[in-house]
Amino acid sequence: MSRKLLSGHGSTKADLIDAVYRRHGALTKNEAAEVVDAIFSTVKTSLQDGRSVRIRNFGAFEVIERSGRTGVDPTSGERIFIPAHNGLSFRPSRNLKSALHGNKGNES
Repeated sequence: MSRKLLSGHGSTKADLIDAVYRRHGALTKNEAAEVVDAIFSTVKTSLQDGRSVRIRNFGAFEVIERSGRTGVDPTSGERIFIPAHNGLSFRPSRNLKSALHGNKGNES
């Protein structure tokens, strides 16, 4: 199944920094970058510590344990064992789901 980005490209960290900078005129570009870096650092540290991160009206990031399983090496077709490991899960909030489906009435 292929996915197509509607805008032609995704947002980058630089785009987020620009958005913070434009929205808060009292911050310099470097200060806006520090704010974005601090948010990402906090999310990363929380996830590394095994804690979920819930952002109201956006969604939740959680570390999930994936059990070991048998898979297939795509280059050789050989069956291989994929060991147990931690994965990352994102569950969007109802508000985000509604916004993506075009229902603007549920946003806060």
